[in-house]
Amino acid sequence: AEGSEPRRDKGAERKGDQKPISDAELLRDNSILTTCGSASLAEEALEVFNKGLSTGRLIFKGRNFTEDTFVKVLKSIGIFAKLKGLMQVRSTVLPINEVDFSGIALYNEVPMDANLKMRWDLKRRAQTVQLAVQFVRVSTGAKIVRMEDCNLCGSTHDKEDLIEQEVIRLVKKFGFGSGKDARFTNEVSLARNNFGDSLAKKIIEAAYWERCKHPEKDSMPKLLINLSGNKIHAPRRIVSDLRQGQCA
Repeated sequence: AEGSEPRRDKGAERKGDQKPISDAELLRDNSILTTCGSASLAEEALEVFNKGLSTGRLIFKGRNFTEDTFVKVLKSIGIFAKLKGLMQVRSTVLPINEVDFSGIALYNEVPMDANLKMRWDLKRRAQTVQLAVQFVRVSTGAKIVRMEDCNLCGSTHDKEDLIEQEVIRLVKKFGFGSGKDARFTNEVSLARNNFGDSLAKKIIEAAYWERCKHPEKDSMPKLLINLSGNKIHAPRRIVSDLRQGQCA
């Protein structure tokens, strides 16, 4: 209609001295509407995004998102960042120091969409966890990551275990830097999930050896891992084995 503002397309940019894109324009963007599927979810995604930028803490906890809505919101946050010109080069990250996905069931044995049941294999079920971890590692400068009460668990407990292998990436080097420029988390909480001794041993070992590669041995990044409330039966034996050089 005459006088109405056109919707912005995905990837639209503001150049020169033009005004920054407004929240109203972000919510009218076609890619956001397509990703979220509803105006109300788009508004909630924008609220999470804006609070994250203003506080440095991207908090999903307490939002009562399902796995499906979580994926939509996380993807929307990435789109918001691009539309606002916050991630113009590959190495740019959002100014987020803490990410909290706690309380969201990131791993489900049965799909919410019954039409997916025939294709609901381990690889498919791991995709949400992979998306979450990749976002944290590549798109944020997070030092603190919490994935508590997320229904996470291992399966084969080897290199083919997609969930365990993905979670272990949270304690490894982030981003594209190397040496002194490498980024590391200093706190990772996986409390109250369903991991066992296998994950505990592997994640401690991975964190240790990854930090041993840091060039400045006197200022090697430290890490606090919270695995309380999981199904870890022999924590003392795990630590003893690792100290004796028994690899996971």
